[in-house]
Amino acid sequence: MNKLKLLIVSISLILASGIASAASVSANATLQSDYTWRGMTQNNGDASVNGGLDVEFDSGFYAGTWIAAVGTGAEVDYYGGVAGEMGEISYDLGYVKFDYPGTAGGGADFEEAYLGLGFGDFGLSFAAGQDTATDNIEISYGFGDFGVAFGDYDEYGEYFYLTYGFELGDFAFTVGYTEFEDDTAYDAMEADEDAFFIDISIL
Repeated sequence: MNKLKLLIVSISLILASGIASAASVSANATLQSDYTWRGMTQNNGDASVNGGLDVEFDSGFYAGTWIAAVGTGAEVDYYGGVAGEMGEISYDLGYVKFDYPGTAGGGADFEEAYLGLGFGDFGLSFAAGQDTATDNIEISYGFGDFGVAFGDYDEYGEYFYLTYGFELGDFAFTVGYTEFEDDTAYDAMEADEDAFFIDISIL
């Protein structure tokens, strides 16, 4: 177990030891016209349904799982961490495992430690890939119902998001556009991706 993972586990255990505080449980479900992650389609451009379950404590500690339809199988994420605020800066420190059940040898599975920071409408996140996984850094800015984000996924490429979100009745809608510039392909133009998408979530 590397030092960063050990640090996160230690923090989680310290927080968990004081969990006489109240806990809240929430669930989420989303229908996506195209499940994109860091600018790349995860379901061959087809629609995907996903959902998750989270447990949050007053201490700031949280844990959860999230499942999405990917191709003929699924992606199952497990994560935990601590989130809170220090003055005007918000933070989110955690660890996540991306699991793809049924993949031969588990070769597609990987893990990341992550840190997210927020100041006003600005956001900065860094994901440290564990073992052979690569790192990712992303900056974002929100203005009203609009949001933009730019990321650099080491050894893979750069991506851009433009989104607009609104609520209607018991549903939240996100309409967006994303671009991904591939750094791995011999002819990058053939591997670059761009897509319009819409997400519909239950409030």
